[in-house]
Amino acid sequence: MAGAGSGRSVRRRRTAWWVVLPLLAIASLLAACGGEAAPAPAPPETAPAPVDPAAPGPYAVGVARLTFQRTSTTTGAPRPLETVVWYPAGQGGRWDAALAGSEEAPVAPGGPFPVVIFSHGSGGNPLQSTFFTAHLAGHGFVVAAVPHPGNTTSDCFPCSDPAALLDSALNRPDDVSFVLDRLLEESARPGGVLQGAVDGDRAAVAGHSFGGYTALTVLARDARFRAGVAMAPPEVGGVRAAAGTVRSPVLIMGGELDTTTPIQQQRTLFDARPEGATRFLLVFPRGGHSAYANICRPAVSGCGPDDLPQEDAHRLVNRYATAFLKTYVAGEEGYGEVLAQTGEVEGGAARLEAAP
Repeated sequence: MAGAGSGRSVRRRRTAWWVVLPLLAIASLLAACGGEAAPAPAPPETAPAPVDPAAPGPYAVGVARLTFQRTSTTTGAPRPLETVVWYPAGQGGRWDAALAGSEEAPVAPGGPFPVVIFSHGSGGNPLQSTFFTAHLAGHGFVVAAVPHPGNTTSDCFPCSDPAALLDSALNRPDDVSFVLDRLLEESARPGGVLQGAVDGDRAAVAGHSFGGYTALTVLARDARFRAGVAMAPPEVGGVRAAAGTVRSPVLIMGGELDTTTPIQQQRTLFDARPEGATRFLLVFPRGGHSAYANICRPAVSGCGPDDLPQEDAHRLVNRYATAFLKTYVAGEEGYGEVLAQTGEVEGGAARLEAAP
């Protein structure tokens, strides 16, 4: 499972998940034992959104690279996390097209802002989905994309070794929770680049593919995260059991042309919910596994000339994820209209299902 890395091609491949299913089951079930589930919030309001969630937001986008280091959950070795953070910014700074933001830009007034931790796919990296991470920053979120050492574009692509996948499965949730801790410290540090920017009471987790797996396991164990967005998550090991404990709102996305994590896996995770839990499933009939990454290579299923164009996929991902996070994490009224329109949407380019 991989997200497209910056400047790297996405290759069709079959990762040997069947080898690691029993081990991942243990990892997921252990993860599901932590943290109390948050109560399900009230249904969203249906008034028109004050800002189009698919359009660029009202804020300029700042970006910073912050390196945090923790001890590996599995080996005890140092684990450097070279994290990229996008944030609502004032004017100024140096624009960097690769980072999709302005370095050294001041934090915009009006904080603290809700925070989203993004987890990349297997063989991906923090810059794999800047169309999404920078977009959220423009809409008033601090977004931190954490790398998962040993499972990135630069150190294992295409990342099919079972032992390395298990190691990543055990470390990924702790990477996410650790980065939230460090962001809160950075926000409280006088003179820090994110001083006053991060609201720890309004936190969410998002991820693509293996990162979607990560998002669901984090929600099962760390109650600080109020909601999650899981893009093409695999139904592997015990993640279904973990998903079945999550009462926090979840938006799951999947493509019917995805041959890496087929849509039935997302539907299984959508159905594995406690009674009364809020959960959405956004399906792209002509989308594949790379709909959630910057790059969609023609050789990959879902990236052909007759499939969902990448710019349309990005617009739809941003529209629904932004509306979801605005509603259930930022606590802003008005975006529920987007989530209330279920069935075929956008002329049939997507289909939204909701529960209960």
